[in-house]
Amino acid sequence: MKKACLFLSILVATMSYSQNHHWGYEGESSPEHWGELEEGKQCGIGKYQSPINISKSKYKKDLPPILFNYGTGEIEDIEDNGHSLQFDFKSGSTITYNNKVYTLVQFHAHEESEHTIDRVRYPLELHFVHKANDGSVLVIGVLVKEGNLNSYFEKLEIFKTLKGVGKIKTIIKFNPENLYPKDKSYFTYLGSLTTPPCAENVTWIVFKNPITMSEDEIDEIKYHLPKTNNRPLQPLNGRTIFNN
Repeated sequence: MKKACLFLSILVATMSYSQNHHWGYEGESSPEHWGELEEGKQCGIGKYQSPINISKSKYKKDLPPILFNYGTGEIEDIEDNGHSLQFDFKSGSTITYNNKVYTLVQFHAHEESEHTIDRVRYPLELHFVHKANDGSVLVIGVLVKEGNLNSYFEKLEIFKTLKGVGKIKTIIKFNPENLYPKDKSYFTYLGSLTTPPCAENVTWIVFKNPITMSEDEIDEIKYHLPKTNNRPLQPLNGRTIFNN
């Protein structure tokens, strides 16, 4: 019961930051000022912040597989929250990584990509946010390049009916593994949330291979995003980026 309560409190706290409009991406609320905010102190003083530039050439090693147990998970809310376009999952979809189980909570979009690969930035990056009972977070980053229509993403086309900030209640069976690249080799490092509170309890997994979306699909997502919603690259500060 205590673990369940802890998980719920962390989930509520982490989700609530996306509703807090004291921070943003331009002017006095831009990332350069997040550290001045009560809810964003860690953004200014943290040493393990995200996103970062990822170098392909360093630190190859055998990494644990990601065991997906998404099954027939359901998306129950689609929201334009003023910071991103966000898709909230009903509880039940999980992954297992390094012998720890993480529950999929939501995914959202950043334009342009927050992470870069050898300084190359992609048009879009999707973040699939997972949380464990101990409060730790694992985020899977999926880079998006322009190409063919992504037929699986079209299952979520109801988001196009959003007219500015707002939320749609829905029940859509959705398995993110069908959206991920077929080759799931990845980079991993220890970092933070890329928005306030910038908590440094995040295992990042960034797939090496991008997925494709059509120009129209990317534009439809961008319509529900601020003019920009990517945090500038953060110093590595001696961290190791592993890849398989």
